[in-house]
Amino acid sequence: MKQIAPDSKEFLVWLFNDLRKDLAERADEGGKGNPDPETAAPQLAIYDALLTGLARGETPDDETVRQYVSGLAKSADEENEYERVLREHRALTELDKALAKRG
Repeated sequence: MKQIAPDSKEFLVWLFNDLRKDLAERADEGGKGNPDPETAAPQLAIYDALLTGLARGETPDDETVRQYVSGLAKSADEENEYERVLREHRALTELDKALAKRG
């Protein structure tokens, strides 16, 4: 896993452990809005494959895992873009107000 920096690897291990734990807990709780264990099993298997691969220093050779990671990366990009737009809007609004006070 030469392409993943140690800091990134550490973050990914934390992220997938956290996501896995949350999903497993919700599946165990059951009830409305929570997945049942059978529905959660494929997602848990993806987390397990990723965590095992990270621990061994190799990437899982599985198209489902690759598609999941691609979707997660795209989602993160979209969320970050939204946050950037909000920061730009807030900063420009504050600058506009500051400039208006000076005039």
